Amino acid sequence: MMKSVAARYRNLAVGVILTGMGSDGAEGMRAIHRWGGLTIGQDETTSTVYGMPKACAETGVLSRIVPLSEIPAHILQAVHYRKRA
Repeated sequence: MMKSVAARYRNLAVGVILTGMGSDGAEGMRAIHRWGGLTIGQDETTSTVYGMPKACAETGVLSRIVPLSEIPAHILQAVHYRKRA
């Protein structure tokens, strides 16, 4: 799915990788990164299992590594979200 998003939306894509085992998300995040999209990974401290975010961090495809609680703000900032009055 991430590879399809990357190919379709290119530099407008946003990928987020959260806690989990394995490295299967790294390939999709790599595609988003390669097309110039924003890639966000959960940091080790707030991850229950740091497998997937670590795999992405080790390959250098993460634009940002942040605590879980900060991820929504980074997504909203990336899409230029503005609260309506």
